[in-house]
Amino acid sequence: MSSMRQVSQDYADLFCWLFDGIVAAEFGANGERWLRDAEVQAEAVAVEAAALAGGPVEVHHPFAALLGLDAALAHANPVLGGPPPVPLREYALRYAESGRFDSAAAPGALLPRFARPGRRGQLPEDLADAFGSVVRVRQADWDACDHAALPGHARLTRRDREGGLRVATAPMIREPDELEWEIEERAGLRFYRIRPGDHDSTRRRVQRVIARWDEHDVAIGVAPELCLSAALLETWQAALREREAATTSRLRLVIPGSGNVDQATPPTNSAVLLDGRTGEALVYQRKVHPFSFSEADLELWGLDGRLIAPIDEDLSRGERVCVVEAGGARLAILVCEDLARLHAFAGALHAHGVSLILVPVFARPTKDRRWERARAEVYSDTTGSSVVVANSLVIASILGTPAPVGTAIAVAPGEAAVGHASEPDDVVVFVLNGGAPQLAP
Repeated sequence: MSSMRQVSQDYADLFCWLFDGIVAAEFGANGERWLRDAEVQAEAVAVEAAALAGGPVEVHHPFAALLGLDAALAHANPVLGGPPPVPLREYALRYAESGRFDSAAAPGALLPRFARPGRRGQLPEDLADAFGSVVRVRQADWDACDHAALPGHARLTRRDREGGLRVATAPMIREPDELEWEIEERAGLRFYRIRPGDHDSTRRRVQRVIARWDEHDVAIGVAPELCLSAALLETWQAALREREAATTSRLRLVIPGSGNVDQATPPTNSAVLLDGRTGEALVYQRKVHPFSFSEADLELWGLDGRLIAPIDEDLSRGERVCVVEAGGARLAILVCEDLARLHAFAGALHAHGVSLILVPVFARPTKDRRWERARAEVYSDTTGSSVVVANSLVIASILGTPAPVGTAIAVAPGEAAVGHASEPDDVVVFVLNGGAPQLAP
């Protein structure tokens, strides 16, 4: 690498430009030597000191400057540092306001790092993996996703994360008759529509589930796929907003399931992220990939008396996954089949350093070694994400599976925990602390 000299005082923008100037082959050929080079390490220390003092950064070796800037920006990372020193408050404020460290002068973005790949060796596999406090997202990966930064009152706090983030699920629906099952035929093709029937029994469970999440000091609550309608969404919002515990509750974020909440034709299948204290809708995540049943699938699921194969989900598809900056956590929501489509989302979510993936599903009873864990492990191994999957009791009821039934799974690098339920309003609580997921008592 040729010697160069550059002076800059926007440390996040400088990181982006320096990072983009190092090609993958160059790092692959020289990265190990750079990491062992005493002069590189000394320059990194000098760059960190200059940034912490608020002075201009002199760049002689780009990789050394990147190491120093990464170390300095750790003080603005809401997970790694305490209150940032004065020269770095600008970056902490920038992230709080816009969800990014950089000023958007360079393509893509620079984000604080909240997760590290679960499977990695002694040396970084690529340039991005060499830095512990920031994630450089290139333009193509940035454009592949939508982005949302939650308002301050809805973000997870350090208190929410200390001792382990508590994420809960509830099955919500058990009886298949609480759902409406329809077949639509168009141009010789068959499609199915499944939606909640908005029964009073379903509505009454909402308050009970929220109360139990409150009792367990849960920060995030997740309900399954196909358990939500426009009317039920209003029920959830009112129950969250009007409960006595709203102002003191630890419950920050709620996904009340997914469904055709905008009453579109063909239907959408959207998960909604709600503010746990006000009920405000913060993010809508439309399912991107429909699930298709073959004749063998229908027989395996016990649905051969309700649907006729081949048949596809009648779906007005979404286009992208939304990456959500949630206060020391970077979230994504994948609705059921979208978790299985690794080719579609894994690269971009890895590039963003997503730390938590929430997945409402409609599936057979959840077990440790079924598809949910297999797909989730790809994200946890490559990105370091924790993945929480929430399932209902509907297919278990159709199949006559004895209670308690697996209705949820949490996956972290190399580890998983399965939660069981007998009733639709039973609550499963996972504690995510960076190691193996734990089931709370």
